[in-house]
Amino acid sequence: MMRKPCRVLLLTPDAGLVRAVSDTGLEAWTLRGAGTATASGGQGDVPPERTLTDEDPARTLRDMAADVRPGHGIDFVLCGGDAEPALLDVLRELGPSPARTGAWPPDKAELRRLLGEGPAPRPAAADDDPAPVCHVDTVSIGGMHLLLDIDWPDSRARFREAEWGDVRETVRGALDLIGHESGGMRTSVALTPTGPRPVEMVGTPFLVASLGAGTTR
Repeated sequence: MMRKPCRVLLLTPDAGLVRAVSDTGLEAWTLRGAGTATASGGQGDVPPERTLTDEDPARTLRDMAADVRPGHGIDFVLCGGDAEPALLDVLRELGPSPARTGAWPPDKAELRRLLGEGPAPRPAAADDDPAPVCHVDTVSIGGMHLLLDIDWPDSRARFREAEWGDVRETVRGALDLIGHESGGMRTSVALTPTGPRPVEMVGTPFLVASLGAGTTR
């Protein structure tokens, strides 16, 4: 029996986010108001058969969470900070509270300890010049880390293809290390002679809520 793919409802379905969801083996869905041409942020590459339409998308979202509309099959809801205010309000209600998830982000001293950064702001290259740094944007859903983008320094342009996989796995490992399971993150990674090394992690405005089986609000 084939297992149903995990479905993620994107409230800001830009093309990059849709691609990141698909690359991680998840199924992207979207929600828009009836009579509107596109959802907030654009439809990206979500096919019409995975587009939910309703006169009141915010009410639809609440009904899904309360299981008033069973059978929707949506496991998670994800949006950026530029979604419609009414949808953002609902998602904040559905998201886990700090009391259940613990304090985030950890203080900088604790984060440096976890990442093994030490006293230097960034690792140095062999010639004592600061190592070039790339910035990696990710969003995490239920502990799965989706790669959105890597902003490479100009000096590493010709190395991008060779280093991409190492940087991706380094960032995913760092997110696992600090226990990050939900929401956006920008990780600065020093490209040292001995390999990529995370040196800073900053949260970004992505909100994630679970709508899986048994969800009650």
